[in-house]
Amino acid sequence: MKLDMNTALTLVKQRLNRMTADTPMDAYFTRRIEAAAAELEGTGISLTDSADDMMLVVDYTVWSYQNRDSAGGMPDWLRLRRRERWLREVSK
Repeated sequence: MKLDMNTALTLVKQRLNRMTADTPMDAYFTRRIEAAAAELEGTGISLTDSADDMMLVVDYTVWSYQNRDSAGGMPDWLRLRRRERWLREVSK
């Protein structure tokens, strides 16, 4: 994984409407970011430090955090973004 974890953490906190200075859950969010990146890489996506990959990891992290206790599936917009990113990967 080549993502800047500090930037990813800041973006996740902003998406969740948390203050950057609100740090008690930073370790937890960092682990969720790492897990999201690992899951994406497990599907064959080689993450880079691009803005597109960063936002995919952030969106995936926030979605998984907000839906960690629900049985619902991944929303279409995120599923399609992940698929499109995977297609770009395999067409290299």
